[in-house]
Amino acid sequence: MEDTRAWTLAEQATDDGLSLTRIKQFERGFDFRGYPERLNLIWAYQDDHGTGTASAEEMAAMERFEDRVCERIEAAGHSVLAIVFTEPDHREYVFHTRDVNAFIGVLNAMPQEATPYPIEIDHESDPKGEFYRSFADAIGLR
Repeated sequence: MEDTRAWTLAEQATDDGLSLTRIKQFERGFDFRGYPERLNLIWAYQDDHGTGTASAEEMAAMERFEDRVCERIEAAGHSVLAIVFTEPDHREYVFHTRDVNAFIGVLNAMPQEATPYPIEIDHESDPKGEFYRSFADAIGLR
């Protein structure tokens, strides 16, 4: 089932460059307890040429990665992409899931690029969605 929730984009200029936050607009009363585990997938730019951003090729690879992951998790229904941070040196995808092992299975089974995706995965329990709520509140989304 395709997730049709809208997104809000916020940007902030920092000394290091422009930071963008894309945050999903969950319906009022969305219950994070149904997706209690948070997985932050961090893609450190590999093609940074001192410009404070990824190359066009790497940006395209990140878009394909996001499309591939989201297509599969939406079909499985066990996870949801909540926030995407685009920072001067990395992109971070914040997912909430009810099944960490199933999510990792999606990552391992999906098509890859010529080289492995350069991602690091951090896992935290966040049954109240506090991480998401802190950013939603900061930009006035809630």
